[in-house]
Amino acid sequence: MWFKNIQIFHLKNIETLDTNELIDKLPEFPLKECGSQEEYSFGWLPLIRNSEQWSLTGNNCLMVRAGKEEKVLPSSVVREELENKVSEIELLEGRKVGRKEKSDLKDELVFTLRPKAFSKRSDIWCYLDLKAKILVINSTNASLTELLFKHLQTTLGSFSMMPLQAQVSPSSIMSDWLLKNALPASLETGDECEIQDGSEEKAKIRFKSLEPLSEDVTRHIEQGMMVTNLGLIWTEKLRFVLHDDLTLRKLKFDDTLKDQAFSDSQGGGLADLDANFALMTLTLRELFESYCLWFEIIQQDLVS
Repeated sequence: MWFKNIQIFHLKNIETLDTNELIDKLPEFPLKECGSQEEYSFGWLPLIRNSEQWSLTGNNCLMVRAGKEEKVLPSSVVREELENKVSEIELLEGRKVGRKEKSDLKDELVFTLRPKAFSKRSDIWCYLDLKAKILVINSTNASLTELLFKHLQTTLGSFSMMPLQAQVSPSSIMSDWLLKNALPASLETGDECEIQDGSEEKAKIRFKSLEPLSEDVTRHIEQGMMVTNLGLIWTEKLRFVLHDDLTLRKLKFDDTLKDQAFSDSQGGGLADLDANFALMTLTLRELFESYCLWFEIIQQDLVS
């Protein structure tokens, strides 16, 4: 499991976090089949289907996997059924259906149709790095992330974390990198970039397959536009797109790391997962140390 899109959060009150308790309680709060009238269900999953392994530890890190099952009821289906129902009432009763009645009819239709809807499942992986004091989530989906936090709190009784806090605007820093051609020594520019102006319209320009340090990009920055995301290469170990909200997307770990993980693995299933996890966590921990320097991120243990 190599993470592809990540959010990083500081762990608060880490001295009170009992990872053994979390490991023990994972099977007590599993993902359950979505009920006939439930919009969704959320819970923990074994790392590999049909296995009894609910967590993985290594490098002072703990990885778990959660899942969301939701009833998929296409809005087009509800809309068509509602239109048919409204037309039938207006034809048979010779009157117009008002807004309130139409809303009530829609709720009744959703209630009737939901048990027949098919279920869709989404997975979300994450790990706690107790040395770096961070939670790393393999998703940038806000609703999934919120459900994960709530389920961690349900499982442990309490769970404290906070988003990363940069003392300087990431957008300003990335803009300066390009404008002054002054990237940190460990970074190279990739081949994509997005810039945005500060007007109410917030016009955006996306560059693909283009060197971000080219005049096409820097000319716009000189005129006041700011970088909102930037493709980067870090120490030849990792490629990613850095966004101004400090999320990392389109992560691509170098093939040499993956080859090393393959060599370290005993072959198949959990062994492969363990080898990948070990190298991934060490790499991302090293990246996070640089991250804190680039963006002057407030260290959680210094926050009162």
